[in-house]
Amino acid sequence: MAFGPFVSLFALIIYQKAQLVIVVTTAAFFFLLGATPASFFWSMFHAIGLRGPLAAIIPGVFFQFVARCAFVSIYHKVERVIQVTLQKQLEEERYAEGGAGNSDASVRPVQRNREEWAEIVKLRLQLNDASCGVAAGVGFGGMHAIMLFGTLLASQMKNNVGVLYQESCPGMPSLAVSAIFACLFSILDVFWMLFTFFGMRRRLIYHRGTFDETGSRAIGGWFGNSRTGGNMALLFTLVSHFFSSVLTTSDYFKMGCTISLSSVGAVVLFTAYIFWAGVGRIYMPPAQSVILTNSLSRTHAE
Repeated sequence: MAFGPFVSLFALIIYQKAQLVIVVTTAAFFFLLGATPASFFWSMFHAIGLRGPLAAIIPGVFFQFVARCAFVSIYHKVERVIQVTLQKQLEEERYAEGGAGNSDASVRPVQRNREEWAEIVKLRLQLNDASCGVAAGVGFGGMHAIMLFGTLLASQMKNNVGVLYQESCPGMPSLAVSAIFACLFSILDVFWMLFTFFGMRRRLIYHRGTFDETGSRAIGGWFGNSRTGGNMALLFTLVSHFFSSVLTTSDYFKMGCTISLSSVGAVVLFTAYIFWAGVGRIYMPPAQSVILTNSLSRTHAE
C-alpha cells in the first residue's frame, strides 16, 4: 500500500518513456535537496529548545515547496533548450521536403525525415506539463514514501522486536498506519507537483495584469489563466501541504489516528476536487496545446 501510487503510475505511464524516467529520478533528488536544509533547521530548533512538531513541519513544508519550484524552474530552462533543438530539426525537415524531387534518391531522404519527424512528435507528446508533472510527482511521492514508511520498516526489521503498536492507534500496527500515510501523501505529492507546474508556467508566460479568459472562471478553470491564477495554485500547494502535515499531529494523542487518517484522506479528496475545478480544463498552457494539436494533426495526415 505504501508504494502503491508510485508503482502503479511508474509502471503504467512512466516506465517505457526514458525522458519521464529521468524526470522521476531528478525530482526524487530534488526532494532530498529540500529535506537537507529542513533537517538542518529542525536540528537547530531542537538545540534551542523548540522541540514540538511544528519545529519539523514548518521547515519541512517550506523547503519541499522551494524544492518543487526550483525543480520546475530548471525544467523550464531545459525545456527551452529542447524546443530550440526540435525547431531546428523541424526546419531541416521542411527544407528537405521542399527541395526533394520525384526521383527515388530524393524520396528516401524525405521518408527518413518523416521518420525523424515522428520521433519529434513522440518527444513532444512525452514532454508536456501534464506528463512531466505526474512524473515529477511520482519522484517526489516515491521518495516521500521511502522516508515515511521505508525507514520505519527497516528499523523494525533490524531490531526484530515484534510488531510495534502505539497508543494513538492501538488496534492497528504502526507499519500499517505509516503505510496508509505514505500512500496518501504520495497521491498528494502528485497533485502538489501538478499545481506547481501550473503555477510556475503561468508565472513564466503571463506578466502582471495579463491573462487569457479562455475557459477561466468556469468549472475547471476557477484559478484562471493568469499570473494571479498561478500564484493561487502555488499558495494552495503550500497551505494544503502545511494543513495536511499538521493533521498528522493528532497521533500525539490517544486514538488520534482515527482523526489523522480520516482527515488526511479528506484532504486528498479535497485537493483532487480543487485540481479538477480549479485548473482541470486550463491545465495545459495555450502554446503547448497548439503545438501538440498541430503535431498530432500532421502525424495523422502523413
